[in-house]
Order: sequence, then structure tokens, then C-alpha cells
Amino acid sequence: MLSDVLNPDLFASAIRVATPLALAAIGGTICERSGVVNIALEGMMLVGAFFGTAATLALQGTSIGPLAAVWIGLATAVATGALFSLIHAFASIDLRMEQVVSGTALNILALGLTGFLMESFYGHPGSTDAVRETLPQVFNFPVAAAGSGLLGTVWTWINTLLFSHSPIAYMAIAIAVIGQWALYRTRWGVRLRALGEHPRAADTVGINVRRGRYAAVVISGALAGLAGANLALEQVGTFTENMTNGRGFIALAANIFGRWTPVGSYLASLLFGFTDALQIKLQLVSSAIKVPPQFFLMLPYVLTVVVLAGVMGRAVAPAAVGKPYEKE
Repeated sequence: MLSDVLNPDLFASAIRVATPLALAAIGGTICERSGVVNIALEGMMLVGAFFGTAATLALQGTSIGPLAAVWIGLATAVATGALFSLIHAFASIDLRMEQVVSGTALNILALGLTGFLMESFYGHPGSTDAVRETLPQVFNFPVAAAGSGLLGTVWTWINTLLFSHSPIAYMAIAIAVIGQWALYRTRWGVRLRALGEHPRAADTVGINVRRGRYAAVVISGALAGLAGANLALEQVGTFTENMTNGRGFIALAANIFGRWTPVGSYLASLLFGFTDALQIKLQLVSSAIKVPPQFFLMLPYVLTVVVLAGVMGRAVAPAAVGKPYEKE
């Protein structure tokens, strides 16, 4: 029974499930480091998932081929997320609107917009057709290459954990590492953190607060759009209304749990991803252990509440996050 759950597939699934959470969480980290709260990650993921899938479906029957169509769909999702984030940037930075209200409104807008476009484009609510092809694994090593015995078991674990993923999973890891380096080792990172800690001091030394915050919000939207595309085009293969299902809020929790750092956000996303993957595995054996499957469905959300309850008050947010800046 235990071997049916705790196997290399579980941990590989945790990495795959964590990938969209990590991308959105890193985007939230960059945005909040600049001083702007981005509650709209959920909506940005949703519009990225829809437009990425729509572009892929529109192009997969053309001469460019289904695989190229997926890549164009990913680029469309990133661009859509970035463009959608401009609404939040304008409301939060230029209009100095309450940022939580702006983000919540965008989440509602995204849910209604994607539902409306589903019926407009495809004539029915629910789900689109499945895409013909998803992105293949980057590596394709034979599992039996090391033979049987201990060496074979070790190779199976290594191959499944490290070499069984599609490109975006590796991109998320690279983005976390590069983002961590950039945040603490580059001039851009110093300026970004200054915007979130003391924007007036940053303005005094010549840093353009408005432009810096706009850039951070757009980067956040682009990463959230990529997260939505990963969810729709790699993990599911289709778009379904409200398919993000609270993942944007879990990404926000991962950002807080990761203490507003890219690597921390990625590692926190792995924890949530593991819980999500575990509940799927446990549902498969729920009849054997006589536990209702609904109990396992709530595990990721219970963990979110527990993590936030334990971290809040200890993790120190950027001093100026959520506070509009008005140039004197």
C-alpha cells in the first residue's frame, strides 16, 4: 500500500504540479518586491490558459505543425498575461486604487471574460477540444538502461525525478535561480527592492518609481500567463472554465511562505505541489483505507491556511507593499 503512494512518480508529479504555482509565485514575488500587491495572479493565469489554448487550437491544423502551434500558444499566453496585468498596473499605480480591490476585480473579470469567450469562440461552455500535441519531455533516457537491482532502482528514481519533465518545468527552476541572483546581485534587484521598501528614497536618488513598478507588474503578469499555459497546454491539454481553481491564491501563499524570494517561492510551491500530488494518489487508494476521497481533496487548501497561519507575523513583507506612491 505504501509503495503504491510513495514512489518516484509521486515526487515527479509534485514537480509538475508545482511548476505553474512556482511561476505565478515568482511573479508575485517580483511584483510585491516593487510595492504592488498582485491578488490578480489567478485571473492572469486564467486568461493566459484560455488565449494560449485558443491560439494553439487555431494554428495546429495549419502548415506550421502542432508542435510549433504549442510554442506560439505559450508565447500568446505570456503576452496575454502581460497585457492583462497592465490593467492592474494602471489601477494600482496611476489611479492609486486599493490594490486588493483591483486584483479581486480582475479575477472576476477574467472568470467572466473566459466564460463569455468560450461560448463566443466554440459555441458551448465548459471545455475546449484537446490540443493535438503537447510539449515533449526534454530528456528521454531508457528506464532499463541501468538494469535491475539497486543500481536500476536508483536510476529509476533519478530518471523519473530529474529527466521526465517538459521544458517549462526546467524553465521554472531556471527562472527561480536567475531571479534570486538578479534580486540580490544586480543593480536592477537593488532598485526593485528599494521600490518596495522606501519608494520616496528611491525617487530621491533618481529611480523612476512608476516605471519600475509597471515593469514589475508586467513581469508578474507574463509569468502568470506562462503558468496558465503550462496548466492548460502541458498538464491538461485543454482549457476548462475556471481551471485555475484557486491556484493563483495558493501561489500567493507560496510567495509569503517563501519570504518574498524567488527560490523560496519555488521551494514553497514544491511543498504545495507535493500535497496536491499526494491527495491525487491517496484518492486512488481511498477505498482500500476506507477514507472518503473528499477528505484528500481539501489537503492543499488546509495546508495553505496552516502555512499562512504559521508564517504570518514572522515573515516580514516589503515595508511599502500595497501603499500607492504619489510623487511630490
